[in-house]
Amino acid sequence: MAIAQDRIKEDSDLLQRADEVCRENRLRMTPMRERVYRELVQSGGPVGAYDLVERLSSKSRRIAPVTIYRALDFLRDAGLVHRLATQNSYIVSHGEVDVGAVKVMFVCSRTGQSVEIHSKEVGDAIRKAAEEAGFKSISPFVEVEGEIAR
Repeated sequence: MAIAQDRIKEDSDLLQRADEVCRENRLRMTPMRERVYRELVQSGGPVGAYDLVERLSSKSRRIAPVTIYRALDFLRDAGLVHRLATQNSYIVSHGEVDVGAVKVMFVCSRTGQSVEIHSKEVGDAIRKAAEEAGFKSISPFVEVEGEIAR
């Protein structure tokens, strides 16, 4: 029972944070964007765009994939979700990153389970490597595929 209550609280916190991010950045959370975000929050893990099409469509009205992709692009640009290239899916971003830290997402190739951490050390290493390459990183996000240790 406590786990379910914790999950409801976490989901509520994520939805509230999304509202705050949009308000602070003068972004418009349309009803479709909110539906997509809520579905990702409630899923608790990575979800593909076409899975979102199926989940959010009704028998009488199928949502066009481009509509879902536009919502996902908005949510990703706002920093509310991440695209996991290894799984061609999207997952909710948890928490604010500390200044100088980078979000690192560890994705289990066996189970699809993911763990997000924020690391200043990784951020420093990426900035140093980018500088050496003459590259300016706008929004570093690192995805690491592997297996969760048992």
